[in-house]
Amino acid sequence: MKTSYFGAPGMFDNPLAVSIARWPPRTWGARRRYIALAPSIALLKKSRQGLPWPDYCREYQRDVLDHLDPEKIFADLHDTILLCWEKDCENCHRRLVAEWIEKKLGFKVAEYL
Repeated sequence: MKTSYFGAPGMFDNPLAVSIARWPPRTWGARRRYIALAPSIALLKKSRQGLPWPDYCREYQRDVLDHLDPEKIFADLHDTILLCWEKDCENCHRRLVAEWIEKKLGFKVAEYL
């Protein structure tokens, strides 16, 4: 499992790419998605209204990750590249997913460059 963003070179042609965004690019089409890892619409709205990053992290953990089984997620996605919109993964939910997998399962999730 790795992470990246939609704009990274070659992602649209990469068979390992999986969208974990609420809304992938319109041109994503029928490519693979894993909506269970997407932030809620309410959380996205709060984020656009200026929700501080630490609060976003807590809400994403509570609203999304706390309801999922990390072993199942890893089994489903272990050989993929998880994609979202943010170029910089520092303040991005894909990094929260990566850190969650790392903490729960001890598996390193690198950023795909």
